[in-house]
Amino acid sequence: MAPLAQADFECVGTLLEASLDDEPTLTEWHPQGTSYWSAAAPIAVDWFPCNRCSAWRCRACGRGFLQYTEFGGYYIDHRLRAVEPSLVV
Repeated sequence: MAPLAQADFECVGTLLEASLDDEPTLTEWHPQGTSYWSAAAPIAVDWFPCNRCSAWRCRACGRGFLQYTEFGGYYIDHRLRAVEPSLVV
């Protein structure tokens, strides 16, 4: 499989509410004991990190993805997760 490139995707929206007065929560939601990195983690749009994601669409296949940008001390890391409809809560 060829590496993914930003040009392969189109930004279609955001899950970050522009009208929020406060910062979105950093609390995660894992009722089944999953973790942030688990492939089975729920896609919970009101909880971290989904509440800070932008929504993207693959130009080739139309599949949806969420992108969360993590800002570390000396780096910026763009994390991409495919949207699995059965995990959306």
